[in-house]
Amino acid sequence: MTTLLQLALDGLDREAALEMGRQLVDIVDALELGPQLLRDDGPAFVRAVRDALPDRPVACWAETEAETEALLEVGIEGLTVPASLADDALTAIIARGRKAGRRILLDLEGVSDLVAQRVRLRKLEPDLLKVPVEVDFRERLSKLREVDISLAFSGKWGVAQVPWLLLYRPVALIAGSVITAAPEPRRIVEAIRARMAIATAMSRFY
Repeated sequence: MTTLLQLALDGLDREAALEMGRQLVDIVDALELGPQLLRDDGPAFVRAVRDALPDRPVACWAETEAETEALLEVGIEGLTVPASLADDALTAIIARGRKAGRRILLDLEGVSDLVAQRVRLRKLEPDLLKVPVEVDFRERLSKLREVDISLAFSGKWGVAQVPWLLLYRPVALIAGSVITAAPEPRRIVEAIRARMAIATAMSRFY
């Protein structure tokens, strides 16, 4: 399995987000649009992104079934939803995404007791769990092992951590401000890509 590099256009206004996407679209695998970018008429901005950057899949943040419907109508490839939502809301969003054949990421940021969440996660059955890379990251992963749902890693991880993160075989590494707030974003992405290539080559021998 090849791990994807997904660029989260965090902390930017719409014009800056589009420009960042244009600069990096050739060296990232997917784009993610967060709640700030989607706050006012999100579907219209998604259309602008898809028109400007047609060759990369787009994932979007959603918190309601209505938002999910509107975003699916403009052809997004994935949805990220917060695990803090009520179970009935999450069930409806996941069911709608599955019906449309779109991937649903359940964002575990802010979820503290993962042991207590195991039954809930199995019942909800999202396609991916989005796990923030934090101080207790290794311990958090050990608590998710029994859930048997594919993982994507987000948060403020850096270039040096890439080979270590890839040992866990995530579906995606999701990078936001580590790239978008850097003085030379392209240089950071190229460094991440180089580490990903080395780790992939090493995995063939171990």
